[in-house]
Amino acid sequence: MDNPEPLKILKETIDKLKITKENLREIRKTNQTFPRQTNTRILDAFQSFAQFDRAPIWMMRQAGRYLPEFKEIMKNRDFFDACQDPFIAAEITLQPLKQFEIDAAIIFSDILTLPKAMGMEIVMDKEKGPIIKNKLETVEDINRIKSPDPESLEHVYDALYLTRQALQGKQTLIGFCGAPFTVFSYMVEGETSKMFLKTKKWVYQYTQETRKVLDLIARESAQYLINQVKEGGAQVVQIFDSFAGQIPPIDYIEFVLPSLRILLEGFKQECPNTPLIMFAKDQNGVEVILAFLKMCLGETPLIDGFQLDSNVSDEVLIKIIESDRTIQGNLEPGVLYGTQQIIKKRVSQMIEKLQTTRRYIMNLSHGLTPDHEVEKVRQFIQESIRQSKLYKVREILE
Repeated sequence: MDNPEPLKILKETIDKLKITKENLREIRKTNQTFPRQTNTRILDAFQSFAQFDRAPIWMMRQAGRYLPEFKEIMKNRDFFDACQDPFIAAEITLQPLKQFEIDAAIIFSDILTLPKAMGMEIVMDKEKGPIIKNKLETVEDINRIKSPDPESLEHVYDALYLTRQALQGKQTLIGFCGAPFTVFSYMVEGETSKMFLKTKKWVYQYTQETRKVLDLIARESAQYLINQVKEGGAQVVQIFDSFAGQIPPIDYIEFVLPSLRILLEGFKQECPNTPLIMFAKDQNGVEVILAFLKMCLGETPLIDGFQLDSNVSDEVLIKIIESDRTIQGNLEPGVLYGTQQIIKKRVSQMIEKLQTTRRYIMNLSHGLTPDHEVEKVRQFIQESIRQSKLYKVREILE
């Protein structure tokens, strides 16, 4: 590369494989051989009878603004420019793995990468977050949404490929996309919202038009995830429905789940053996979970695991465990502001409750934030690993 200085972690890999900006894509398309997987904890968590020493762990938004090295590499860089540079995106993805003993890397990208490729003009405001300049304001505006030019998403697959090579089989690589409803909400709100009034107006007043857009996003999202696996080397994928809780469960089931089914079926048709985690934030009630679990019946379950909120009920946990699905989560990230004692206590309670199933991945209930302290994050990881091992020992002794 012409400017390797920011690539402190990735440099060894690109030097070894003789990868440059000019030949990266050609190498990716002609050499899909990856290092042997030596850490299988994440992948084993989707198998009911695999042996394990402890539950695996990773964190949503683990590559982000709480890390000093992230702030350094993002200095004078636009957010989406960083996402679209596969070398920078891969480097950022790898940063938390140098800090912590975690079992997965989730690619540094954004849920708005796909809608950006579908014609949405998106900028990242440092205070407000993402802003869509050409949001959908009338039903006629949906005609502006287009299928993405395949070339416009190649940088994501390049970044995944670089990351998978750099991981050397020591961690599992996770790809992701935004769920149709969350992406649609951004499209009509134009930015994050407190009340989501425009989204609700579309859902209830322009129902058919809303379904049309949701279905389009679903089909494109399915192909996007397929390509992350087949072109980039992602080993697990997660769907983020960050705004799922903005409408009641009865409406989520009626208006949102049909498009999610399109996404899930499309992905599983092409990647039946790739684990898929569903995260419907604030929709962990019995009605919605049961509707999701119905999608898991049959020869090829559409969902392999559920990322859960911190307030999930025992009833829901039992339903998921009985359905032989993997549980991921679910410590409230605010706990990481607390003392070592409170972190230890809450981690213990989480593991006692959730590691009763073999199919468990330790995580937070949503993402890390810029004001989290690195050492508190480290305490969470170390304590989770320690207590998970202790739980396993007790289980063996009993």
